[in-house]
Amino acid sequence: MWQSFRASGFVAIVLLGLLSTAAHAKASADVQAAQQPDQIILDNGLLRAVVSTRLGQIVSLRKRDGGHDEELVAQGQSLYWDANGETVPAAEGAPKSGYFRPEEREGRARLVRATPELAEVAARFEPTPFFPFSGEYHYVMRRGLSGVYAYVVLRHGADQPAARLYQTRFVLRTAADDRVFNQWTLSPDLLVPIPRANVVNTLTDATFLLADGSVKTKYLNSVYWDQVPVYGTLGVFPSYARGVWMIEPSGDYHNGGPIRQGQTVHDDVLLRVLQDVHFGASPVALASGEAWAKVYGPFLVYANEGPDVAALWADAHRQLNEERKAWPYDFVRVAEFASIRGQVSGTVTLNGKPPVGARVILSDPDASVDWTAQNRAYSYWAEVGPDGCFHLDKVAPGRYTLYVDGADQPSNLRHEGVEVRAGRDTKVGTLHWTPETLGQVLWQLGRFDRTAAEFRNGRDARDYQMVLRYAQQFPYDVDLTIGQGDPAQDWNYAHWSWYVAQPQWHLRFAAKAQAGRAALTIGVASAQPAHGPLTQVQVALNGHPLGRIELPKTGTAGYRGGTQDSPYHVLRFPFDAAWIKDGLNDLTLEHLDAERFPALGDAAHPVLKRNPGQVMYDALRLEVEQ
Repeated sequence: MWQSFRASGFVAIVLLGLLSTAAHAKASADVQAAQQPDQIILDNGLLRAVVSTRLGQIVSLRKRDGGHDEELVAQGQSLYWDANGETVPAAEGAPKSGYFRPEEREGRARLVRATPELAEVAARFEPTPFFPFSGEYHYVMRRGLSGVYAYVVLRHGADQPAARLYQTRFVLRTAADDRVFNQWTLSPDLLVPIPRANVVNTLTDATFLLADGSVKTKYLNSVYWDQVPVYGTLGVFPSYARGVWMIEPSGDYHNGGPIRQGQTVHDDVLLRVLQDVHFGASPVALASGEAWAKVYGPFLVYANEGPDVAALWADAHRQLNEERKAWPYDFVRVAEFASIRGQVSGTVTLNGKPPVGARVILSDPDASVDWTAQNRAYSYWAEVGPDGCFHLDKVAPGRYTLYVDGADQPSNLRHEGVEVRAGRDTKVGTLHWTPETLGQVLWQLGRFDRTAAEFRNGRDARDYQMVLRYAQQFPYDVDLTIGQGDPAQDWNYAHWSWYVAQPQWHLRFAAKAQAGRAALTIGVASAQPAHGPLTQVQVALNGHPLGRIELPKTGTAGYRGGTQDSPYHVLRFPFDAAWIKDGLNDLTLEHLDAERFPALGDAAHPVLKRNPGQVMYDALRLEVEQ
């Protein structure tokens, strides 16, 4: 026996305009929802979704309009939610990496709403001895939209033990057939053929040589989520193209703020990661008995068709704009979701002037933790305008700390106790940012912006062969003179612990003899020890040791294609200014555990059985007391 929900009345046809893809001209039919014993069928005339009631997963997605009725989900696969988390300490017998996916059971998913405008399915789960979180994940289909929204609510109850949440995500296993999908796309000018040949060799971390000579690696499709709110998997054919996309109107639930980066797509897998710890990001850490809840999403899984890739992208961007206008969504009914938001505005000055290249980040109220490591609540960010003003819109009510970052400053400005109320504009007034300085800056290499992207190879870092290119590009290692060389060409983005000719990097500069105090400030965007728990980079000036860069592993940027990790460190080395001599000076940076480049075999596809250590310098600044 099954129950059917179907709207009565007429079906309205709405012409959306003469646009470039078939998805732009749609018949707006009522949403139909049918609850059957083993499945729930959602259908709005544009898309048909089948949810397994036992699995709580979408096991079928079919695009209905445009004359190409094709299954988008791989056979035997689904669109599903999962997570990685654990009790603290981890319970005996816990699964590897704390992996959790709700077990199959009768009635896991149920139809919770069905109207002509909208149908919603929810699947609930309870805490287990290994995963001490309860919650529910939702799928929502609306009238006139070729897509399904998804979101999850996670809760840690007052009766639960201490816990960590590392990752939570939705995963769409797309049809593994070149006749359906054959390309990935992360931007309108980037199409990557989906690799499906057999693996013949492992080259390095999650990187494989295939039988057809190509290389696949999932981490190099990582992006800054804030910069890439749309990406997808495409089927591209001579006169027709189809796409399935992840569209995210807001990333306020992500951990790590505007520099958060992570995976998007690999193999026949389209991901929407909501929280994870890649690139050094932090898990959600909860104390025993601590009540906590958070809504991750909603985002939109969107399907479209058109004559070519350009039409698909134009339509996907159009849909993104529509989703942003509708955010925060009025269809979300869980108590933890703030449907009425507030605003925050103010002004920033740096030494009495508007800061150039600054941004504001509104994040968790715990100011003892850097904003990049915050994840318990929601984060918002915006650029500071040329007049020093900033405005943050659609902010969930609550208490926050405001940070001002960037503007070529090693340290940020912090303003605590920002209270946001629903429907109100919170004005923080003028924030005065006074930078720390010793006096006169003799020189600076790079810009303090938490990334090494401005140096050589930094714009191309998402390539597994970056460490190998260093040996070709710097046969005598790095040797740069301030004012003569070009840092974008002569300073590598990563200081590997492998060297070619000499273990030191040299940064030379001309100066007059100095007296008094001096200080070298180094911003470190990423660090990975070659051996042991800490990096061992000796910093010296004209043979005088200034100190060491001793940092733990900050993340995976070195071997997973990044120019920064989430953790950021600023190190200051004070010294006697008399060590600066009249004429040419030599600042050296040396991995004390450096090794010569090893023999790597096949020049075309060398195997890295292990990865070198590295330090990525964000910027270096030399100051003397004025």
